[in-house]
Amino acid sequence: MDSNYPVNERIFVLKGDDTLGPFEIDEILVKLDEGTLGLDDVCLREDAGETERLRQILDWEESETSLIPKDDHSRFQNDKIDSREEDHDTSPPLRAAKPLYHGHRSIVTFPLAFLGLIGGIIGAVWLYPTAPAFTIAGIMIAVLSLAYLSLMRYTREYFITEKRIELVTGLVARSSKEVRINDIRAVNISCNGLAGMIGVGTVDFFTIGDSPEVSFSNAWAAKEIKSLVRKLQDSTD
Repeated sequence: MDSNYPVNERIFVLKGDDTLGPFEIDEILVKLDEGTLGLDDVCLREDAGETERLRQILDWEESETSLIPKDDHSRFQNDKIDSREEDHDTSPPLRAAKPLYHGHRSIVTFPLAFLGLIGGIIGAVWLYPTAPAFTIAGIMIAVLSLAYLSLMRYTREYFITEKRIELVTGLVARSSKEVRINDIRAVNISCNGLAGMIGVGTVDFFTIGDSPEVSFSNAWAAKEIKSLVRKLQDSTD
């Protein structure tokens, strides 16, 4: 990893009349994902003498914007006035990098609901000419099975970007847990049963200790997920 990457630095961000921070780099990455901050926002490293753009600190993309020199801390405070004009830029804000992987739990790991969906549809079609009443029952079984599968699938989402992995859980009240790619010490895969034979498994990511920090449970193409994370780690060495 580039030695200039601000892993342990604290950073101020200028937003209009406000000076936000100081933030550590992990906090800035979260706010970029939320859209609270943009890559073109003006910022200042703690104890630094000149301002920069967030994109320059993160080194995500080259920027042609020149640095604004500052001689001392008092001039840094005065620079807040100039930053207000930059905040009124009409160009759309740039967001963090698009995830390289976005997945959910595989529906084949819920066999009863999956069979209920398929069986309900087939039963409704097959029974319609002879028993319309049972057709309604088949449709209801299929709808309930589909609703259950959708709930189980979309209440657990998996993301991988160039710099971190993230697990998002919940339907209305969403919670998330993430780790940096470079902090991952080990990646284990568990594939069991028929689902495991077609590539569905649980991918555990370990940082410190014997318990996984983040787990992608019942994910499709588990081996490909591990391979992607290892390639990202190798690319930053």
